[in-house]
Amino acid sequence: MDTTPTTTVTVQMPIGYRFCPTDEEIIVHYLRPKVFSFPLPATAIHQYNNLFNQHPSCLPGDPKEKRYFFCKTSVINHATNVSGYWMPNIKNNVNAHELILATGCNHPIGFKKSFVFYEFKDQRRSGSKTSWILHQYRVLYPLPIKMEEWVVCSIHMKSKKVTKKKQQEGSSKRVKRCHNKNDISHVVTDDDSTSSASSGITFNNLDDRKEEEEEEEESKVN
Repeated sequence: MDTTPTTTVTVQMPIGYRFCPTDEEIIVHYLRPKVFSFPLPATAIHQYNNLFNQHPSCLPGDPKEKRYFFCKTSVINHATNVSGYWMPNIKNNVNAHELILATGCNHPIGFKKSFVFYEFKDQRRSGSKTSWILHQYRVLYPLPIKMEEWVVCSIHMKSKKVTKKKQQEGSSKRVKRCHNKNDISHVVTDDDSTSSASSGITFNNLDDRKEEEEEEEESKVN
């Protein structure tokens, strides 16, 4: 195990902004420069060598947000730790890597591999599948000279999606309440009270849509 000390750094983003790069941006603007020791565009991804030795909820950063880390390939260890272990996310019985293509030319520039965290419970050594997802990014091409290899790992908890049927049922109930003139007090629901009362406009809509698309892909695998 790598005993190199690591520093916990919180990424400070302006209000309304989130660090939500595309797969291509991770490879081109962060992983490639890191491999070749070039300057990074921002200090949004930090090195953390004990990534696979801890429970995902105990890693630096806000566990409610997707977190990104640089990690040396020499310290990657998916073996069992005290709290559990990471297993590849198998699709159609094939442990495949998802190619990352450059925009415009569709040239392969890297690949992504997905893992699911299995947690130990009640002192049992057979892990229970959790909602924690890890995406591991690597550059595709071989390095021209002997250099230290790096990967970028993103970790997040897959949220529970509400089906469209349940959403429609909930909206129809609200409409029925609105037609009941004798009981106006029940027109306002919990969903209505969480409307944009603070800032009104944020820059998170596209990021949320991207996360929803990723979760749909992960649900197909599972």
